[in-house]
Amino acid sequence: MPALKRLCPVQATEQWLTLSGIEQGPLFRGIDRWGHLSEQPLNANSVSRLLRRALLRSGIEAEGYSAHSLRRGFATWASRNQWSTEALMAYVGWRDMQSAARYIESHAPFGEWAR
Repeated sequence: MPALKRLCPVQATEQWLTLSGIEQGPLFRGIDRWGHLSEQPLNANSVSRLLRRALLRSGIEAEGYSAHSLRRGFATWASRNQWSTEALMAYVGWRDMQSAARYIESHAPFGEWAR
């Protein structure tokens, strides 16, 4: 993945690997209430619950948000930051324009990929 100037997922992943001590197996794992990292992958349904908890702790009404909101938010952010359609599709892994169009708010312009 190419690195971004800000909020870089590559840097965040590298930091997570360093802090967690993960050398093999699932990247995203469950963490119990005592802070112990599981060997098992994070359950796909957990992402939405974690997102909603983070929003509530931030004082944001969490109803209506899900893991899908993260992808849509990223796609809209990328578009507003002048990413080209082709760059966004390649980065996220979409193969057709219709997939990309469903995730980007209609008033968010497509532009050239800014790095």
